[in-house]
Amino acid sequence: MKPVNVKKLYDDFADLGWDYTAGRMSRSAMECYDQIAINLGILEEHEHWNEDVFESKGGYH
Repeated sequence: MKPVNVKKLYDDFADLGWDYTAGRMSRSAMECYDQIAINLGILEEHEHWNEDVFESKGGYH
């Protein structure tokens, strides 16, 4: 198995966060993004990358 480049993973994840913040992701993609962030230790359980955008897409807490 190829080793994971953690710095690249975090950089790509942060870049993808811009699509989240711009509202270009579907709500289900936002939920998936948030779950990945929780698993990576970036967000706490029930936290969202961008609360305002998540709510504007009909998301809930």
